[in-house]
Amino acid sequence: MLWITSVQLPSFGRFRGEQFTFRPGMNLVCGKNEAGKSTILSAIAGTIFGFRKDKDRFVPWSGSGGCEARVSFAYDGREMTIARDFLTDRVQAAERSGDKLLWSFEGKVSPAGRSSEREEYLTKIEDVWGFAEGDIFRNSVFVGQRDLKIEGDGALTTRIKQLLSGFSEMDYDAVVNSLEKELYELTRRPGGRARDRELEEVRARMAELAETWRTASRNLEENGKIEAELAELQGAIDSGRADLEKGEKYLQRVKKYHEAEGREVGLRKEFDRIRTELEKVEALEAQRVEIEKKLAPLGDLAKLPAGFDRTIEAYCTASERLEQLEDEMAGLSAEPRDVRKVSAGLLFSPILAWGAAVLAWFFMPKTAYVMTGIAVFATLAVAVYAARSKSARNADASRRQGRADGLSAEIGRLRNEAARLAEMVSKHLGDIEPASARGILEEMEGVEGVVVEHDQVASALRVLSPLDDLKNQHSELARELAVVREAMESFVGKGFTAMSHEEFAAAEEKMQRLEREVKEKERLCLVKKQELAGLRAGVQDLEAIAEEGEELKLREQRLVRRTGALRLAVELLRETLDEYRATYLARLSSEINGKLYNLTAGRYREARLDDNFNLTIGADGELRAVEAYSCGVQDQAYLASRLALGGILSRGRKLPFLLDDPLVNFDDERKTSVLATFNLISAAHQVILFVHDERYLRLKGADLWNRIRIDMKGKPDGQLHLL
Repeated sequence: MLWITSVQLPSFGRFRGEQFTFRPGMNLVCGKNEAGKSTILSAIAGTIFGFRKDKDRFVPWSGSGGCEARVSFAYDGREMTIARDFLTDRVQAAERSGDKLLWSFEGKVSPAGRSSEREEYLTKIEDVWGFAEGDIFRNSVFVGQRDLKIEGDGALTTRIKQLLSGFSEMDYDAVVNSLEKELYELTRRPGGRARDRELEEVRARMAELAETWRTASRNLEENGKIEAELAELQGAIDSGRADLEKGEKYLQRVKKYHEAEGREVGLRKEFDRIRTELEKVEALEAQRVEIEKKLAPLGDLAKLPAGFDRTIEAYCTASERLEQLEDEMAGLSAEPRDVRKVSAGLLFSPILAWGAAVLAWFFMPKTAYVMTGIAVFATLAVAVYAARSKSARNADASRRQGRADGLSAEIGRLRNEAARLAEMVSKHLGDIEPASARGILEEMEGVEGVVVEHDQVASALRVLSPLDDLKNQHSELARELAVVREAMESFVGKGFTAMSHEEFAAAEEKMQRLEREVKEKERLCLVKKQELAGLRAGVQDLEAIAEEGEELKLREQRLVRRTGALRLAVELLRETLDEYRATYLARLSSEINGKLYNLTAGRYREARLDDNFNLTIGADGELRAVEAYSCGVQDQAYLASRLALGGILSRGRKLPFLLDDPLVNFDDERKTSVLATFNLISAAHQVILFVHDERYLRLKGADLWNRIRIDMKGKPDGQLHLL
């Protein structure tokens, strides 16, 4: 017997550190709804076989950071303990016999994985339990709430059939399918037409070989013609390539000659320009030397600043003008003498006239009036003349005074200007008189022309390149011209007359035409080679064709024999499988009948499962589908099929039955029958029955069971104990 000894739940669902111990025989676990009964069952199945889905619902809500469980079970004097971390699917397992460690394992065992660690673990589980699939466990010895019917896909039912056969290592359906597939490949073409496929292929290949033989004979003749054409084309291509190579080398030399010639023209132009500029600079330098020779005797005059002649001219003019004004001022300082003499004579004229009149009155009375008139006239004339003379003298004095004032102001200005100019002249020539300065001015008129000429020459030299640079450029260009001429001679040879640019262009065009012709021939050659390759590929070894034909004949004979053998094997194996299925289904139905009879207290005693696990129940001598009966009868029938299936799968192992409240739809009579059946089964199998109704604890005979009560906190009510 294989029986579960304990379940430890450090962190699983609502449980934290709880442990549940079970015993062989009948175990009754009682707890109200949501106390954690189904969680314990899920922990057992999940720890051993893993969860393919829904494992997240068992992660503790408290966020403790872990989800794990540990299950121990005993068998054949040995005990195995399996611990699983559900977050990582990390499994630790150990098998012991007393204190001796027989086997240990640690690794990741994911239900959907394919690692070597997983294969090792599942092999051990299958060796102990008889299967390693969680679905098989949950559809046989594990019965959940409202989960009595065997559910699963085609792969699950196939696997259950293999386990029921007792030869799970051999999938006879797969063997039959393989044989049928092989037979189909031999005897059916795609599309389902009844023709011998591989035989047809062999015969078609033989026909191809015959056609290949005929084609090869024709291709042999074509090969000779194409090879001759290829040889002719290849000769023309080689000759054209040789001419192209020679022509390209010659044109390359001519091209380099023309390039050098163009460079020579450019260098020659630059050389002539530099030489012209050099000659001009040399002429200007010679002219500058001659001018500097003329300026050497002139001494300091040549060094006078530009425009200094105007300063000297202004100095001489101001000095001469000052001298003139001073002389004029001196002339105005004295009154003219002739004006004073005339004025004195006139003053005595009336006196003399009046003296004559007085004398006339005494000595010549007759003339006294005349003389008196003359005296009056003379007096009036003198008075008038005196008045006019005084007025004239006053006007002349005013004029002379005004002139003197103007001359005085002008003389003062000229003296200041002459002093300023004299100071400027003295800085360069020292203290000199205006007369001497006038002589220097005359000398400077000759110097100025020479200086202007010198400045013009210097200005022209500043615009042009330096003489030394021009000489260096002239020498460098001369050397480059010599190198270019030498290169031109090396390209075409000394004394060789190179072709003109027009001839060169015509030669290039001719070379291009030749190159196109050669490329066209190469293209034709490639086409011929491809054609020849195709022909050679078709020209196979006739001896090899004959050998392949003989092999195909032998293969055809073997295929005919093999097809007959496969047909016979498929027919025999299919008949055997059909007979075997009828046998194991009859055996399984017989087990179900016995269990159903006990569960229903003899009311129903006949039930059958077909090949797809569809259940029918007999009543009144007629078999009807299980769905035609009440829910209670359906649950009894499904529970009978589960118990029968688990018993057959257990074989010598005697696996435990884990039942999660399967009696919810049963009345008291049915419950009594079912519990009596469980008591019978517990003699050979461990039975762990989870219920929510505490009345089970008080049933007759329940005192012989291992009873466990779970409170609403998910904890056992005290230590696990036998009540």
